[in-house]
Amino acid sequence: MLPKKKWLPIACSVLTVQIVLEAFAAYRLIWLNMLPDKYVLAAVAVLAAMVLLSCLLLFAGLGHGPHRARKVRRIIACVLAAVMAVGSLAASLVMYKVDETVQTVTTTKTTLQAMVGVYVLKDDKAQSIQDAQNYSFGIMADYDQDNTTQAVKSIENELGSKIETVSRPSMTENAQALYDKSVQAVIMNEAYTSALTDTEQYADFSDKTRLLCEIPVEKTETIDASETGLSASSSGSDEKTELNQKAANSDITKDPFVVYISGSDTRSQMLDTSRSDVNILMAVNPQTRQILLLNTPRDYYIPNPAGDGQLDKLTHLGIYGIDVSMKGLADLYQEDVDYYGQINFTGFETLIDAIGGITVDSPQAFEANGYSFNEGPNTMDGAQALVFARERHSFSSGDNERGRNQMRVITAVIQKITGDSTNLLLHYNEVLDSLQGMFVTNLTSDDIASLVKMQIDDNRSWNVKSYAVTGTGGSEYTYSMPSMKAYVMYENKDMVQKGVDLIDKVMNGETLSDSDIG
Repeated sequence: MLPKKKWLPIACSVLTVQIVLEAFAAYRLIWLNMLPDKYVLAAVAVLAAMVLLSCLLLFAGLGHGPHRARKVRRIIACVLAAVMAVGSLAASLVMYKVDETVQTVTTTKTTLQAMVGVYVLKDDKAQSIQDAQNYSFGIMADYDQDNTTQAVKSIENELGSKIETVSRPSMTENAQALYDKSVQAVIMNEAYTSALTDTEQYADFSDKTRLLCEIPVEKTETIDASETGLSASSSGSDEKTELNQKAANSDITKDPFVVYISGSDTRSQMLDTSRSDVNILMAVNPQTRQILLLNTPRDYYIPNPAGDGQLDKLTHLGIYGIDVSMKGLADLYQEDVDYYGQINFTGFETLIDAIGGITVDSPQAFEANGYSFNEGPNTMDGAQALVFARERHSFSSGDNERGRNQMRVITAVIQKITGDSTNLLLHYNEVLDSLQGMFVTNLTSDDIASLVKMQIDDNRSWNVKSYAVTGTGGSEYTYSMPSMKAYVMYENKDMVQKGVDLIDKVMNGETLSDSDIG
C-alpha cells in the first residue's frame, strides 16, 4: 500500500479527471437541450452523487481503519472514477455528434451542389476533358445560366484556355445538336439530362451519349430563420415570393405546421439540386399527435413559380431549387408551407439501414429489381425499401401507386423512430452519419431539439394518415421543355380540394379516421 504522501496525489488526480469529464458531460447535456428538464436534473444528480461517492471512498477516514479495507476502498474508488470518466467522455462525444449533425442539416449557410455534366456521343474518341480541348460545347441559353457559367469557367481553368461554346435555347435543342454532330459536346446540369430522358424523342439519351466528366457547382444560400416557409399566393411575372413569418413566431410543440418532404432524384453522396421524385406535404398537429401525408404525383401539371407561372411538371420545379417546389405546392393547395426537409435517395437508403430496417404493409404482391414483395407485411432493409418506394411499372395506376408506397415507407420510418427509442439509441452513430450531407431542412436546431424533447417527455404515439391526389394523363408543352410535348398529369380539382380539407382538419385539431381518407 502506498504511503499517504504518495497515494494522495494519485487519488486527487483521478478524482480531478472524473470531476472535469463529468462536468463537461453535464455542460454538453444542458447545451444540447434535447432532454426534458426532469431527466437533465436526474442525470446531473447522478453525476454529482458519483463524485461524492468517489470522494468518500478515497478520503473518508483517511489513515484510520484496517489497512486492507482502506486499500480495497481506494481501489474501488479509482475504478469507479475511471468508469465514470470514460462514460462521461463517451456521452460527451455522442452529444457532440448529435449537435454537430443537427447544426449541419439546419445550418443557416446551406451548400447545395449542382452536378453539371459534359456529354459526348457514345463512340466519341475523347476520354477526358483534356481530349476535348478543341471541341465546340453546346450550352443552354435560357436555363440554368449561373451553373452553366460556373461549369464553363471550371473547365477553362482546368484546360488553361478558353473553350468554344454554342448557345441554344433549351436542353432538347442541345441534345439534338449533339445527335446531329453540330457540336461535339454539351454542358448540361445533370438534373436537366434526367428530365430529358422522360421524353419519347430523347429517352435514349443515356444510351447514345457518354458522360465525359462531372463538374460540381456549389451554391451557398443564407437561410434566415425568420423567413422560413412559403405562403400560398398567385404567381405573377413581377411578383416576388411571399415569405411566411408564422414559422418563426410559433411554438413547434404546440402549433400545427406543414412540412414539404422532397425526395431528391439523385444517388450522389452529396445533396444537390435536381428533380424531385417525392413530393409530399406533411401536416403535423403536435397537440393531437395527428400527421397527414399528402402526396402529389411528380407529373402534376402546375404553374412553375420560376417561370412566371408557366405550366410545368411538378418534378421539374425541383431543378430550380427546393423553394420553387415548395411555392408550387403552397399555391396548388392554398396552404402555408412552413418548413421543408429534403433527402436524396442515398440518404434514404442509409437512414433505413441505420434504424435497423422497417416493416411496410403492401396492398399487393409484385417484383422489381430482383426483389419480391408479398401482399401484407414486408420487412425491408434500405435497398429493398428504396426499390419499393420507386417502383411504378408493376402497378396499373403507375405513379399514383408509387406515391402511396412512398407514404407507406415514410409512415413506417416515423413509426420505427418514435416507437423504438432503444433501437434508435443503439444505432445513433449510423443514423447521424446517414443524415450528414444527404439531408437538409429549414427547421432550426431549436425546433428539432424541442420536438425531440417533447417526444421523450410523453412518448405518445402518432396517428399517421395518408392521402394521394391523382389526375388524368396527357401530353403538353412545359416551361422546362418548351420545344416538345411531354407526359403530364392534369389536376383533379375535387381531389386537390379534399387534400385542402384534410390539411385544414389537421390544422384545426381534428383527429383523422379512415373514413375521412376514404
